[in-house]
Amino acid sequence: MATLVQLKEGVAGIRLRLDKPQFRIGRAKDNEISIDDELVSKTHAIIEAMENKEQAVFDYYIQDQQSTNGTYVNDKKINLYKLSNGDVIRIGMSNFKFLDDTNDDPAETAQLHKTWIPGVFVTKPKKKTRKRP
Repeated sequence: MATLVQLKEGVAGIRLRLDKPQFRIGRAKDNEISIDDELVSKTHAIIEAMENKEQAVFDYYIQDQQSTNGTYVNDKKINLYKLSNGDVIRIGMSNFKFLDDTNDDPAETAQLHKTWIPGVFVTKPKKKTRKRP
């Protein structure tokens, strides 16, 4: 399932699970994601999940709804765009990182490691093993 992570000054903030077939983003309160920003149109953009039956996954598309100030993905203005893991969406002054865990290996679990800070755990990248010739 895909997630949008709100970025504030490059730091991850609120996580929004895309658990519906369609998410409306805009200034109006009835949107699934409501942004209080004068640069954002009432209904600014829509993210839609489309089933990819060949690969048995969902593809996510974002479409600008003829907004006044445009929708940007990776700093490029878009009308319709197929989202990929890691894409950064900009609507008004808000940035969101699109994360899609569809391609993660479900058999692989993250190992948590304690830090010196009480109650704080981190995941470490998997060590790569070298194959000998």
